[in-house]
This record gives sequence, structure tokens and C-alpha cells, in this order.
Amino acid sequence: MDRSVSTYDLKQEKRINWRQVQNGTHFSMTQRIDNELELVTAGQGSPILFWDCDVQAPVANIPYPYKVWSIEVSPSGRALAFGTETNEVFVYSMSGLQFTFLGKGLGHSAPVTKLKWTPDEKQIVSVSADSSISV
Repeated sequence: MDRSVSTYDLKQEKRINWRQVQNGTHFSMTQRIDNELELVTAGQGSPILFWDCDVQAPVANIPYPYKVWSIEVSPSGRALAFGTETNEVFVYSMSGLQFTFLGKGLGHSAPVTKLKWTPDEKQIVSVSADSSISV
């Protein structure tokens, strides 16, 4: 809730970097292992932000005006899905700094609180405040 993200080196047991956004709150974070944009954060009041752990400021963003409760990079790192307060799941492809909207899923009647990719990346499982599960 303090709008910050810290990066730690667990082997050296020390903080490497600290970042804070001017506006908004982080509600979810996911990690990419295939790219220098290692961290992706989402929440309310700021766009979806992409961070390089070695750089203080965000290096890319996807504008989105509503609250994002859950965000997840696909296992291969080629796609990104996020669940919103508008009861939707959005999917983007990612290639470097290029983000392409692929589609959205409408399966809930309340905010999407959590989502996960299946290991084969063919499906996304989402849960909602309406107590439903959608695939």
C-alpha cells in the first residue's frame, strides 16, 4: 500500500533497488524470467508497469484505467493476463517492449481476484469475488 517495490539479492542478504510510483497502489506483481523487464506490477491509479531490476524507474507500461487485482506472466513469458475490478480477464502478447492486445474473457459477475495460466498456456483459470471459477 506504500506504492513501493524493493528488489533483494537473497544470496548477499541485501536490498539492491527500491522503487516507488507517484500515484496509485500495487495489488499484484508477477515476474518474467525471459527478459530484462523482470517485474510487472499492477493495481489502482497507475498503469501496468514493467520494471528492470537494475533501473529505478519503470521502463514500459500498458495503460489501463481500472483496478487490476491479479496479474500473471505466462510460463514461456510470451503473454500476460490480468484480472480486473470490471469482472474481465485481459490477455496481451509480449515481445520486447511491444505489447499487443489479444482479447478479453467475460466469465464473472464480480471482480476477478486471482488468475493463473495452465502450464501448457492454453488456458487461464480465474476466480472472482462472486465465488465462481472460470476457465
